Amino acid sequence: MSARGGKKRSKPTSKSARAGVLFPVGRLGRYLRRSTHHFRIGSGAPVYTAAVIEYLTAEILELAGNAARDNKKCRVTPRHILLAVANDEELHQLLRHVTIAAGGVIPKIHPELLAKKRGAKSKMFYEPSTPPPLKKPKLNVGALHSKKTPVVALSPKKPGLSKGKATALPPKKVLKAGKGKGKGKQTAATANTGGKKGIGGVTILSEKKLFLGQKMTVVQGDIATLVADAIVHPTNSSFYMGGEVGSQLEKVGGKDFQQEVQDLYKNHGALDTAGAAICPGHNFPAKYVVHVNSPGWGNASSIPNLEKAVKNILSLADEKNLTSVAIPSIGSGRGGFPKQAAAQTIVRAIQNYFVSVMASSLKQIYFVLYDMESIGIYTSEMAKLD
Repeated sequence: MSARGGKKRSKPTSKSARAGVLFPVGRLGRYLRRSTHHFRIGSGAPVYTAAVIEYLTAEILELAGNAARDNKKCRVTPRHILLAVANDEELHQLLRHVTIAAGGVIPKIHPELLAKKRGAKSKMFYEPSTPPPLKKPKLNVGALHSKKTPVVALSPKKPGLSKGKATALPPKKVLKAGKGKGKGKQTAATANTGGKKGIGGVTILSEKKLFLGQKMTVVQGDIATLVADAIVHPTNSSFYMGGEVGSQLEKVGGKDFQQEVQDLYKNHGALDTAGAAICPGHNFPAKYVVHVNSPGWGNASSIPNLEKAVKNILSLADEKNLTSVAIPSIGSGRGGFPKQAAAQTIVRAIQNYFVSVMASSLKQIYFVLYDMESIGIYTSEMAKLD
């Protein structure tokens, strides 16, 4: 009560404080009445508008902050905001026509331009026209020596030329040329298209190229025989080798690989959830094996842990300057993940990783699957990527 007996005035409260938002509700209400049609503007319209804008701002700033942290930057720049919007499916759909000042651009390179840099010349080089048939096989060998010098240099077996046709030579030389020049992985991929078993014993079923040039490929076959720089082994904290992938690697790798895993466990210790460790491979084409503690399904941290596991795998591969990694369906076996949830999480985590780092030695990701259900799920999830 005041000295005159009147009621004490209370401190004025803004509309934003009454609505529980930070953005100015009163100012947005004035903007709506001034810049929209002259019909009645409800009292709840500026409140909802302020709440929606505040939510979008907080969401974009959180994603931009994560992008800045992954790039080891202390300040959020317009470039990080652009990457945050482009990386989120809903925000990209909402703000696809918005230009962010000083944000740069998202590179979009035509596949034809990348193919020329990745060995298109070698493919064109090993597509010779059919040589003219000659009566004498010996003369045919001499003609090949004079005209197709690169092809004959790659095949040391000369007696086979006199028995078979000259047209059967070029496909074999394509496979051997890839080995000699250090591109066995691409050669195996091109040899397996069309459902044929070639080097690595796998079949390529679908492929997706990301906007920074990396490829994600769905293949069907044995992961232990796939030609890649590293293969992923989903395991537990004690490097258990009894799963589908682990038992196959243990069978093919033999005692040398088993001893390597035991030494890794002694030196590294137990794996944390979603943790990863790498060791050399033995008796199979892959140079390294990445062991990851696959998270289990059934709690609130299942999907974040799976995303963290994928990120740890790719980070280890980048530390070793690897160019290709073969990944099975992590979590959908003993982990209990639904196949749809596991595929969606893994594919999105790989895309988010490449967007955040912006510079990676990895160029090829293989999804090695067995059953047709998983193949269809991964193919559909890859098709959803922008």
